[in-house]
Amino acid sequence: MIQTFFYSLLLAVLILPTPSLAQTSAGVNTGATVAAPGVTASVAIDAKLVASKEKASKEIDRRVAALSDINTRVQGMQKVTDAFKQNLGAAIQTQSSALTALKAKINAGADAEVIKADIKSISQAYSVFGLFMQQARIAAMADREVVVASMMATLGAKLQARLTAAQAAGADVTALATALTDLGAKISNANTQAQAAVSATAVLTADGSDKAKIAANVAALKTARTNLDTAHKDLQAAQKNIQTIILGLKKINVSAAATTTTSVTP
Repeated sequence: MIQTFFYSLLLAVLILPTPSLAQTSAGVNTGATVAAPGVTASVAIDAKLVASKEKASKEIDRRVAALSDINTRVQGMQKVTDAFKQNLGAAIQTQSSALTALKAKINAGADAEVIKADIKSISQAYSVFGLFMQQARIAAMADREVVVASMMATLGAKLQARLTAAQAAGADVTALATALTDLGAKISNANTQAQAAVSATAVLTADGSDKAKIAANVAALKTARTNLDTAHKDLQAAQKNIQTIILGLKKINVSAAATTTTSVTP
């Protein structure tokens, strides 16, 4: 009987189910699969890296497009020198190529720290982008001022002919002649100031965080803006002189017409 009992007990133990790897310590099967340590964190890091690359690519594309637009504007300027156009155009092309190469390096990178440093360099090492923007804007404003000054000079020549004719007819054009002289002076100085603004910015160079270069660039930009402000004020004064002369000539014509009417009236 005892032997039979022990055989039965042994058989019962042998046919018990073997616990699976997915069972808990209490022996209950949860059905869950245990992931290898670090897998989730790695996926999150990769996603963040991809997002950073995409953002960097967009920033670089935006800058390259802006540089292209700047170069188009510069090459279309009428009054700045060809040398200025060529120099700035070459510098813009160099900068665009450097940004394009940086984009390729970032996209091909796998080291998060290296990519982070490269992305940071978009705004730091390539800060010359902002320099080009300011340089081109100042050149564009100067070019516009010179174009306006040229138009005023053409009008001034016509007003000179009108004044000469009025004087020959016996009109007193002393005050108008003074306004015409001042008109010529203002136009001439506006041209000088506009060209000086372009010359001031032509010496701008990438600072590379060099304090001396930064100070020189800031001083040059300040000088250029002062030149442009002076040129703008000169053109405003020139516009007033033109209005004064035109109004004066109209009064002379009205007076002459009145005199002629009086003389023929019975």
